[in-house]
Amino acid sequence: MPIPASLVASIVSAIIETATQGAGTTAAQYDTYIATRQLPPEAKTGTMNPPKGDGSIVIDNKSWRLAPGVQFRSQQNLIVMPMTIQETKKVVYLTDMSGAVFRVWMLNPTEVSALQ
Repeated sequence: MPIPASLVASIVSAIIETATQGAGTTAAQYDTYIATRQLPPEAKTGTMNPPKGDGSIVIDNKSWRLAPGVQFRSQQNLIVMPMTIQETKKVVYLTDMSGAVFRVWMLNPTEVSALQ
């Protein structure tokens, strides 16, 4: 079934309008969100080594198991895959009831200085 030309034109028009109008505002809103991200007060802080891919992680020279649904968040608060982390990072993390790490937030320089 062919797509009506008016629908295609409407979609293209909306994409162009969004791209030309919202670029500066979106970046500013995103920077504000990153600067004010709320980290859980019960989270522990530490220095994380890059994950090795064996289901564990080393934080402050202590090996921790990773929970099945573990999430790693970048300094921009985006979910990242563990194997993309290639250097030591300052982090805050949460463990589940079994002692496995299930949330990790990599800290930006502002958050590191605020926690010290």
